[in-house]
Amino acid sequence: MAYVTAGYLCKLVDLDEVGLAFHLADPGPKAKVSLKKLVPKCLLYSLDMGLEALLSAQTADSSWTFTPVKSKDAVDIFIAARDGLLGRTKGRGQEISEKTAQKVWADAGARCMFEGCAHDLSEIALWTQAARVGYLAHIVASDPEGPRGSQVDSHRLANVAENIMLMCDEHHRLIDSFAPQYYTAEILNEMRRSHRDIVRNYLDSLAFQRTKAVTLHANLANVPTYFHDSELIEAIVATRRAMEPGVVHYMRRKSQRDDRHLPEFWYQYLREHEHHIRELVTGFNSSNGLSTENLAIFPLHHVPTLVLAGRVMGEAQAIQVFQYDRGRKTWAWDSKANAHPAGTFRVSPLPPTRTDEVFITLELSASLDEDSLSPEFRGEVDSGKIPWIRVTTSETGAGCIGCPEDLEQFSRAARAAIVHAQDVMRVAKVHLIAISPASTVFRFGQMLQAGNHPEYVVYDRAGRDYKFVPALSITGHDVSATHGQNSVSISLR
Repeated sequence: MAYVTAGYLCKLVDLDEVGLAFHLADPGPKAKVSLKKLVPKCLLYSLDMGLEALLSAQTADSSWTFTPVKSKDAVDIFIAARDGLLGRTKGRGQEISEKTAQKVWADAGARCMFEGCAHDLSEIALWTQAARVGYLAHIVASDPEGPRGSQVDSHRLANVAENIMLMCDEHHRLIDSFAPQYYTAEILNEMRRSHRDIVRNYLDSLAFQRTKAVTLHANLANVPTYFHDSELIEAIVATRRAMEPGVVHYMRRKSQRDDRHLPEFWYQYLREHEHHIRELVTGFNSSNGLSTENLAIFPLHHVPTLVLAGRVMGEAQAIQVFQYDRGRKTWAWDSKANAHPAGTFRVSPLPPTRTDEVFITLELSASLDEDSLSPEFRGEVDSGKIPWIRVTTSETGAGCIGCPEDLEQFSRAARAAIVHAQDVMRVAKVHLIAISPASTVFRFGQMLQAGNHPEYVVYDRAGRDYKFVPALSITGHDVSATHGQNSVSISLR
C-alpha cells in the first residue's frame, strides 16, 4: 500500500492491484492505527508530488519510485502535518473564537451549509446526553498551504465568520479532502451567502409585523387612567403583530380634576395643549414622523380630543384601533367574541335636500337625551332647520364594539353619514355629538379628509347634570375654541 500526497491532498493505491487505481483518502485516528500495522511488515510506501499533478491523476504510474515508510513515527508526522494544513490542529493561524463559532452556527441555522444538504447538526444522540455535531470548515484555509489557502488571506480570514461554513462530516471531507479542486473559494462563498440568506428569510418569517403603540389617554371623570406597556403588548400580540420598543403618548392629560363644566375649559384646553397638538400634527405630517409606520392606537380620552386626533392621523397609513374592555379590564380583543350581523349599525335618515348645517350623532353606548341639548339648538333641530342624521346600533351598550369587525361595520355606516352630508347635502357646518365607545369616535375623526371637509363643531358634556356645549371647531385646516370674545386657533397643516 502507498499513500501519495501533495500537501493536504492524499490518495491511496494498492501496489498489488492491476491498474494501480487511486483512492481518495482522508486518514484520521483509525487509519493511523491501520497504516502503522503495515510498517513492520514493510508493506507501506509513500510518495510526495505536486498538487496539480495529483489532482488530475486517476491512477499511479508504474514507473514512479515509491519510498518505503520505515518507522511508525513517520505515519504520525505525515498525518499531523496534513491535519495542520487542514486547520485541524492548533497553532496554524488564529483560532476560531467562541463568538465567531456562534455567528457561524447562527448563520447556518444549525444546518450543513453545503448546497442542498441542510443536514441538522444541532444534536446527535449519545447514550445518556445530547451534543452538537458539526464542523467549522474554512473556505480559505487558515494555513496558506491548505485547501484554497492564500499567503494574503489565510491568516487574515482565519477567525472571520464569513470565511467559515458549518458542515456535516461528509461535505467537510468532500470540499477539503476528496474534491477540493471542484470547490473554489468563489463557489463556497456563494453557497454560504445563499444558505445564510435562506435561513434569515425563514427566521424573519416567524416574526410578527412590527407595530408602534400610540396612546391617547386622559384621566376621565376624576378617575386616573394608566396602563403598563405590557398590557399594550398583550393586545398587539393577540392580533399576530409585535410591538416596537417604546410607546408614543400623544395628548396625555394627567390632571385628575374634571373642569369641563367651566365655560372657558376648552379655550384653556387648546392653549394648554397647543404644544402637544403641534407635536401630533408634526408627527403625522413629517416624513420623519410616524406617518410611515404601522400603528396601534389605544384611545381613551375626551370625545373632542379623539375626533381631533383621528382627523390628524387620518387613514393614509396602516392603523389598528383598539377598544378598552372595562368588564374584562384589557385592551386585547376578546377572541371568543362573534362579530355582529350585518345591519347592526345603521344610519338614518339621510335628507336629500341641501342645507348649510346638519346635526350628526353617534348613539352606540346610549341614545341621546334630547333634554341634554341647549333649548336654542334643540329648537332648530326640532323645527327641521338643522336636519338630524343618527348613527345607531341594535346592540346599544358598552359591548357594542366587541371585535375589529364590529368597528369596521360601524365605519361603513359612519362614512355613509359623512359622505352624504358633504357630497349630497353640501353642508358648511356639522354639529357632532358622540355617545359612543372611544374607538368609534377616533375612527370617525379618521374619516374626515384633511382640507376637504366642512367645519365640524364637536360637542362635549361635563356630566349628567350638564348640557352638551360646543367644545372644538375642526375645519379642513385648523382647530379652534372660543370663550367670549377670545379665541385660539391651531393649524392642522
